[in-house]
Amino acid sequence: MRPGFDYSKRKITAAESIFCFIFLLLTVLYCWFFSPVALAEESAKPEQIILTWTMDPATSQTITWLTPTNSPARVEYLIADEFIGNFDSAQQVDAGCSAFDSSNYRFTVNITGLTPATKYVYRVGREGAWSAPLSFTTAAATQDFSFLYFGDVQSGYSDWGSTLDSVEQAYPQIKFALLGGDLTDNGSDENEWGQFLDAATGVFSQIPVMPAMGNHDGTMYQKFFALPDNGPAGFKQTFYSFDYGDAHFVILNSSNNTDERVKQWLAHDLQNTTKVWKFVVFHIPAYPATYDYKGIDQSIRANWVPIFEQHKVDMVFVGHQHLYMRTHPIYQGEVQTEPAYGIVYVMGNAGSKTYAGGGGFPYIAREQTGSNYQVIDIEDNVLTLTSKQSTGELIEIYTINKSGSTDPRPVYSLSPQPDPSYAAGTTQNGINTMTVNAGMVGLKYFACSVTPVIPHSGNETLVFTHLRNGSQLGLNATRADFDQVSMAQAGFNVQQGDVIRAYIVDAMTNAVDVNPVILQ
Repeated sequence: MRPGFDYSKRKITAAESIFCFIFLLLTVLYCWFFSPVALAEESAKPEQIILTWTMDPATSQTITWLTPTNSPARVEYLIADEFIGNFDSAQQVDAGCSAFDSSNYRFTVNITGLTPATKYVYRVGREGAWSAPLSFTTAAATQDFSFLYFGDVQSGYSDWGSTLDSVEQAYPQIKFALLGGDLTDNGSDENEWGQFLDAATGVFSQIPVMPAMGNHDGTMYQKFFALPDNGPAGFKQTFYSFDYGDAHFVILNSSNNTDERVKQWLAHDLQNTTKVWKFVVFHIPAYPATYDYKGIDQSIRANWVPIFEQHKVDMVFVGHQHLYMRTHPIYQGEVQTEPAYGIVYVMGNAGSKTYAGGGGFPYIAREQTGSNYQVIDIEDNVLTLTSKQSTGELIEIYTINKSGSTDPRPVYSLSPQPDPSYAAGTTQNGINTMTVNAGMVGLKYFACSVTPVIPHSGNETLVFTHLRNGSQLGLNATRADFDQVSMAQAGFNVQQGDVIRAYIVDAMTNAVDVNPVILQ
């Protein structure tokens, strides 16, 4: 053997020692990471984390997630300003658990007692299997905020997820999102549902999402989402409402649009809000972009739209026909010239499944094929709707300005009591009407409930007028303190087609220099 190559006697160099140490360390780490215990812990980490609200957005936050094991889990959270990189001082809430699909369990926590307008950091899971730190911010008592609307997702989940990420980066002021139904194509397909949640969780684990149920949504939708429990009996969580800032949001399932329980709940819900802005979300449109041969649009116009109009809904968000469409303001089936009151209907489409428009209806103000999204900014009495294609190209900007109205904010809200002898409605100026139904004749009583919107001291006058063929036949007035008195009625001898109008004024007088002011 040549000199210098005697392996039994040669000393190991420092570099060789370091190499051996690194090799052994990597071997140990490799064995750990790919050991059954490590793999089990990694696979048990929470996935597909979604924020919703089941209670007041200012003081609560609901969190839902999936894991493949049903071991007890919890949420840990603390105010973001107090977060120093760990959760040692965090508060904890144990999660409820239920079976979800063939491979996952659903965990849900509703955190209450939070401080309004405050950012929190949180994580979900259990020891050895925690999510990364995430955050949410509670709602503020504000008139200025922004939210996001998406129509049907249904297909192209990865592309939609990319759009969602880019929207969040472009509009960091967005506080929450609304989804207009048909989240997946097959509402019972576990694979599709997983793709939807994978795409959604990046953004909706940090801002809440409030969905409506579409005709393609099914068991997975209802088993996953934790939503407000304030809907009508028999339809809870597929019908619900919530408030954010000075706006009221009502979410409906358009597949159940004829049920009387729903109609009564809807009227009561809208009647009892005092918010400046009122929005409704459901899937199948009342005013379609193209002809709907099933006639569901006609049913919604007959059953829901009069209630929307009676209670002055501002904007309705829909989907189903896979394109973007905005209507002119519509009232009682007719296009209105702004600033006259009318509801604007907005149709969105978030996924890759797209249809062409071309219905040519006179109420259509703007149409655009393709995938799109809408950002709604509210600043005091001004709403700005920004509609963009999924690529970010602008479709349109549309504004509603309530500051330009000469009408004062209502002091009272009137609601005709349900009665089979008449149909309730409103005039273009917002006056409540009760139109006598066919076959009704003789003395009938017409009653209205009164709800204060703004505290108003002193007596006011609720006026009932009786009209036939446009001519006034009679008048009945009740004077009372309607902050204390919640009901008034009047009787008239009526015939089919007669109209009773009801409204509140601040004075009834013959003085030539005094004009009554309508307070409803």
